[in-house]
Parts: sequence; C-alpha cells; structure tokens
Amino acid sequence: MVDYGIKDKVALITGASGDGLGRADALALAACGVKIAVMDIKESPETVELITRNGGIAKDYVADISKTEQVNAAVLQIEKDLGPVTILVNNASILTTVGMFGDIPAEKFNRDVEVNTIGTTNVTRACWKYMQAAKWGRIVMMSSIAGTYGGLGQSSYATTKASVIGLAKTLALEGARSNITANVIAPGVIQSQMAMTALRGDMLERMKKATAMRRFGELREIADTVTFLCSEKSSYITGQVLHVDGGLGLFVF
Repeated sequence: MVDYGIKDKVALITGASGDGLGRADALALAACGVKIAVMDIKESPETVELITRNGGIAKDYVADISKTEQVNAAVLQIEKDLGPVTILVNNASILTTVGMFGDIPAEKFNRDVEVNTIGTTNVTRACWKYMQAAKWGRIVMMSSIAGTYGGLGQSSYATTKASVIGLAKTLALEGARSNITANVIAPGVIQSQMAMTALRGDMLERMKKATAMRRFGELREIADTVTFLCSEKSSYITGQVLHVDGGLGLFVF
C-alpha cells in the first residue's frame, strides 16, 4: 500500500451524503488513515458507516454551507471531536438550474451562487486558520469542465465553477509559504447520480462521443486524484487546474 503521508490528519469533505463523488473521496482518504468529517445539508449515516465498518474514523455534520454561522459551528465541533481540519475537499455543489441564460430566474441563478461560490468560500474560510496554524494544509476545489469551457444551458453552474478556480489560485499564492496547497479538479462527465440525473440522455450521448476515451469517468478515478492532491506526494503542486475528463477537451472527430 502506498504511504501518502497523511495518516491521522483530519479531512473535511463536503457534499458526501449521497452515493457520489463526496462519498468516494471520503472513502479513499479514510483508506489512507485520515480522520474523516463529512458535511452536508442532510445527515450522511451511510458514508460514516462504510468508513467505520472498515476500521476508519468518521463523523457526520449537518450544515447548509451557504449559511456562515452553520458552517462555523460545524467546523468548531469537528475540531473538538476529531481535531483541526488541515485537509479540505470542497465537493458540495448544486446543479439544479439548467436552461438558457435569458430564461433562468434570478433567484435560481443566485441560489447556485450562494451554494457553489459563497458556500465553498464559507467552508474554506472556516478551515483556513487551522491550516495556517499547522503550517500545513491541502485544499481541493471540485470545479468542472463547465467552469473551464463554459456550458450551454448551464450559465449559473459554469459561473460558479469558474469562481472556485480563482479562489483556489489565490489561496495557492497566499498559502504557499505555510505549506498550504490549493488545487482544482475539473472533471468531465462522471457516472455520479447528480450528473446522470441532471443531464438529458441525448446530451449524455453527445458528451460520450466527444470524449476521446468514449466513456464516462468513474467515481474512483476522481477519488484517486483527490487523494494524491491531498497527500505529501503532491507537495510541490499548487494553483493548478487538473482536468480529469478522459480527453473531453481534445479535438475529437
């Protein structure tokens, strides 16, 4: 087994209640001996049970990440229960507003901003002080190809996923001398519940044909990338956007 150098550190993974990327990330980090805190707008008992069943340490915290006070209270409780957070995987986001820009009601667009942009900022701010105090930290932002290329009918999602790239790059600069790295993963189409239900079948088929590997990604392929970026093995990588997309951004004909 590879020693990633992060055993007994405390990781917070947001958006891990369902059977998707957040849970996969939590399981992969737990397998490295990391203490896991999962945060979602609802309880995540299945994720916690899967980790503890295999001898890992995990606890569940409920918070609406768009609410600063809820996030701060949850992160404070994590410190009391597990220790200070020095690994953060900002996975939580919503993809509920699909439609052409002129047809999207302002309140729906703004809600995506509240969760995906402000929520991500809230969680990162709450953990930042612990990383600075420890002189060590790992931050992974989950963006999307929509955040780097744009997305037809996904203006709010693309906007918010682009915003976390700017945040990560700035944190990479500000955290570098404290051994804090901040990187971004921009997945292609991954076989997650959110992606498979949010996009129409014909859209999914077109995306598969446009992917050089002619298949969608698997959850473990993102989780393995997250684990690497959270480890000591990636200590000289910061401020980067890593496309894990099977070649979706390449010219395919």
